[in-house]
Amino acid sequence: MAGSGELNDDAQMWLAGHALNCYEGSASLRSWLQTPGLLTERIRNSAGSSYRMTVLAEQTAGADHVREVEMACGDVLWMFARSLVPAATLAQHPWLAHIGGTSLGEALAQHPSTVERSDFSYARLTPQFELVARALDRARVSHDALWIRRSTFSIDGAPLHLREVFLPEIGGNGGGGGG
Repeated sequence: MAGSGELNDDAQMWLAGHALNCYEGSASLRSWLQTPGLLTERIRNSAGSSYRMTVLAEQTAGADHVREVEMACGDVLWMFARSLVPAATLAQHPWLAHIGGTSLGEALAQHPSTVERSDFSYARLTPQFELVARALDRARVSHDALWIRRSTFSIDGAPLHLREVFLPEIGGNGGGGGG
């Protein structure tokens, strides 16, 4: 991992949810990070008529499928997310390559599959990591580090990996969460 800028699954980088209180002082930001259920729904409700979701990419990368979206309140980005659908999962569920403007959670709820989600884990990462750098570039802000939460969905036993980057203004925080 060192110096590569890639976001990998090095267990030492990631915190379990119960440890988050020790590392993030902003109760408001912790509340967003620990949102159970659909984060999209909470963002949509908080942003009201100013909510927007933009699909930035939905493409095959090697044999896997990668999808990137951003969610915003007006022109202010609140969240950047990347999902990775492994080739084997895509072969079992080809519809995952064609979600379009529907959020991932809502798309999963619309299909008759058994869907389970892993516990969340968290990492506060610097822009040396490509995913953080991409999110900051999209938001047109600079920040020392951002919180990312990761989880894996199991769709009829097949994995789908999700990384959600929480931008400084999420929920109108005004940069909550240190920096």
